[in-house]
Amino acid sequence: MKKTLWEIRGKHMIAYNHVNEYLNNIELPRSIEEVFSVEHELDGKELEFLQVAKRFLKENIDFESYRFKQVHCMGTCKINLTRTALYFLLDDEIISVHKSILKDFNEEADWTITQFRLDEIKNMDFDNDESGSSRHETGVLFLKVLNDRGAVRNRTLRHLNPNHFQCFHDFYINMQQNRTV
Repeated sequence: MKKTLWEIRGKHMIAYNHVNEYLNNIELPRSIEEVFSVEHELDGKELEFLQVAKRFLKENIDFESYRFKQVHCMGTCKINLTRTALYFLLDDEIISVHKSILKDFNEEADWTITQFRLDEIKNMDFDNDESGSSRHETGVLFLKVLNDRGAVRNRTLRHLNPNHFQCFHDFYINMQQNRTV
């Protein structure tokens, strides 16, 4: 019997609001090294998601150059309809490590890292829809970023933790001030 997309997604989806509430309780800012050393007290697929995402990121970035960079906020979001991400907001970039919700978390070939450096972000906008079922599932961040060929492209992070909007706003103000200096 063929499974529907909803049956497949349900098996590999995480509870964004639960994970974001948990991540909110981690005192930040901290260095990436300190964030990676946190032992998570979640269980099930949420714990597996965090562990595999952090391991993949650590193994696939130049960890020595990131080791002491400060994480100002971190949470889970959706990159598109089928990709779940763990994001980190640093002083000068947003990093997300994401994978398809159609596959198991441990299939490392499917994990991807996306980085939006301060100098690549041309604009940011936020949407905090208060009508959602949970205050942690309603945030949307819209980015206009330069791609590797210099063209401006739109990127959207959905189900962003709205508690992080002030953090992203401060990042945006810093971005604007660095442009005008």
